[in-house]
Amino acid sequence: MRDSIKAILQAWVSQLEVQKATETDYDDYEVFLDYKVLGAAAFLKQVAFQQDDLELLAIASKVEMQVERLIKTEEDAEEEADQERHERHLQEYEADRQIRAVCIHYFYTEPAFSVDMSKYTSMVEAASENFSDPYKLASLRRYVDEKEVLNKIFEKVKSHLRRANWGGPTPTFDEVAQAFAAELQEIYRLADAHVDRVIARHASGDV
Repeated sequence: MRDSIKAILQAWVSQLEVQKATETDYDDYEVFLDYKVLGAAAFLKQVAFQQDDLELLAIASKVEMQVERLIKTEEDAEEEADQERHERHLQEYEADRQIRAVCIHYFYTEPAFSVDMSKYTSMVEAASENFSDPYKLASLRRYVDEKEVLNKIFEKVKSHLRRANWGGPTPTFDEVAQAFAAELQEIYRLADAHVDRVIARHASGDV
């Protein structure tokens, strides 16, 4: 009888060790097996104690210690993983804060960059009286507004620097300036097509 109980308990422990050591298929995974085995071991310890069966008590106690060790190992690993995630989030937050701070400094606190949308503003105003839809005109004016454009570039530069400098040192002025220049050229490229297209569609004079 004891041999059968010992064999069953050890089979459960072996199954538990495999589940915790490897990626077990869902169909083969027994949920809460560790606590089931602990419960069985605790019950057998109680029975063994009542019957003064030292051999059964030893078997159940050994299984109980094995399972508790497995549970503690898993809990320690989860705690370590949680700590690593927490530290990574803190690092990401600090990196984001530094990137945002350096961009605010060069864009707004001590402005080092400016945009020139006068070409597009002139085009819009020259065609303003011919707009058939005042909302389209207002939208286009916002599109070429230099403050709006600068804010848009600010957000794009932040995103660019996050991707390029993630986990690295705080971006330098040269890195911010390079990102700004690239985004500004993209703004001009898009504006060349967009402003002409909106004017042609809504202020052609044929409407």
